[in-house]
Amino acid sequence: MIIIKKLISIMTAFVLMLYGFVGLSSNVSDDYTEGKYKNVILMIGDGMSFNNLEATKAVRGVKLAMETMPVKTNSDINSFILPYTDSAAGGTALSSGIRVWVNSLAVFPVNPVITSLSDNVPVTIAELAKANGKAAGIVTTDETSGATPSAFSAHALSRTLEKDISKDQLKTGFDLIWGGASESINEENTAENGWTYIDSETDMMALEEGSRSFAQFDFDDLKYVKNEHDTPTIAEMTEKAIDLLSADEDGFFLMVEGACIDKHAHDNDMENMTLSAAEFDKAVAAALAFAEKDGETLVVVTADHGTGGMKYNAEKDEYYFTSGSHDLDNVPVFVSAEDAGFTTGSEVENRQIPVQIARIFGYGEDMFPAVK
Repeated sequence: MIIIKKLISIMTAFVLMLYGFVGLSSNVSDDYTEGKYKNVILMIGDGMSFNNLEATKAVRGVKLAMETMPVKTNSDINSFILPYTDSAAGGTALSSGIRVWVNSLAVFPVNPVITSLSDNVPVTIAELAKANGKAAGIVTTDETSGATPSAFSAHALSRTLEKDISKDQLKTGFDLIWGGASESINEENTAENGWTYIDSETDMMALEEGSRSFAQFDFDDLKYVKNEHDTPTIAEMTEKAIDLLSADEDGFFLMVEGACIDKHAHDNDMENMTLSAAEFDKAVAAALAFAEKDGETLVVVTADHGTGGMKYNAEKDEYYFTSGSHDLDNVPVFVSAEDAGFTTGSEVENRQIPVQIARIFGYGEDMFPAVK
């Protein structure tokens, strides 16, 4: 066993040397003030391609708050070795600064069979923020054990391991994890791990500063933007989460995921895909309103990948889906300030985004990524 673990360490070091965490062609700059932004809100539109946003504007007749942000650029969607990803690998790149095999969550990209014998896992930006005294929270319209929220709050060989993922999440020291109900989360085990269990907007709004809460909302309400079970919208969750986390004098990190853009795009459901994208943008607007008032908060909006192969037919003046799968194209990146190291038009790697957030927080590349 000792020999195997040593082998794992050697393989891990070799992989990191080859592929790095920042990459040789980094397009983030040193033009930022370390510590200026004590709060970062990372907002991920799952499946949100450029054309999915264009379709949302056309179908819904709306302007998007995210497009008012001063920095507008794009990111690749690569996973480990491949120019393709899913929400697990894409989420891991955005949470931990590494590229992993599709389906895996915040584990090093060595042979998955022997990875399970190792205690070494990459730290996520949410975990790093919490370890350095900040508040940390996760908000999603997916189930809490969904791939993207799990990539920030758990470590698992596969996104399908719901019990293991939920067990990891319960053990985090995070201040809040809110989303749709997951099979293994209940009032008993949340209480045993020091969480307040909530399952309604009424419960959420009653939370006070200093609480630690695990929300299990009705997933269908979140997916279809309904309120049949006293379920908050993503914008309402975002506003309340910011209200709670901002009470921490050391600052906070918050990840907000609009998960159902992807889910409806897989089904080629234009009505609900554009509804989910528009609702996600309302959450972006709420985050930007706080950032403008606060002055110490950076908002970064991006996607893990696009979904649905959205195209535009000029003759019919309409957008249409061409697939039910993930896209290979780069995805949007919007940043709320020009002094955070991101530059309009300068493509970034997905894995560079959390590393730059760590640098902005003042942790430095020697602290992130780390091994716990």
